Amino acid sequence: MTGIYIIQSGDTMLAIASQFNCTLPELVALNSHISDPNLIYAGQQLNVPDRGVNGSSPAAVHSGDDPQWYKIAFEELNTTEFSGDDHNPRIIEYHSTTTLKARADEVPWCSSFVNWCVEQAGLAGTKSAAARSWLQWGTGLAQPQKGCIVVLSSSRGPTSGHVGFFVRQEGNHVLLLGGNQNNSVNFSSYSRSRLLGYRWLAQTQH
Repeated sequence: MTGIYIIQSGDTMLAIASQFNCTLPELVALNSHISDPNLIYAGQQLNVPDRGVNGSSPAAVHSGDDPQWYKIAFEELNTTEFSGDDHNPRIIEYHSTTTLKARADEVPWCSSFVNWCVEQAGLAGTKSAAARSWLQWGTGLAQPQKGCIVVLSSSRGPTSGHVGFFVRQEGNHVLLLGGNQNNSVNFSSYSRSRLLGYRWLAQTQH
């Protein structure tokens, strides 16, 4: 089974192969789109074996075992706000699943994105454009698991926040797959000091 790893600054193919407990030729064979293994760039996607060594290796950001809503979110990577007076219709589609139904992609859309992904997976979301609405969704988790919904506080005030999908823990930070992260759908890291809660689908929710 393979997963997807996003190349980080300073990575080399040899180091990544070591991290995922495979040989360099094995890693190269999984990535025919990389024409020169010595020329890789931060942000590129690599196919990697979905395994690690004693849990010390960085987890793949995408694998076949991920929750359906997370897989859907992954397919939306790089959806970005339009500049000027134009608005990305995909982001307006995210908004359309909430009661706010905003018509501009400048309106904060992290919660709209999460709601759209959850509904695309055939589940009930919060239908709210407010990030903190997800604190009432599903059931709480003491420890995060891949794809769970992460709610964070915001410096904008006690009613504001940010929401996305958990990828992995990185020291005192969490890596999230989310929308409205620097105006696009991407992977971004946030301090765990902002954590308000981890949420997962309730057994009775459908």
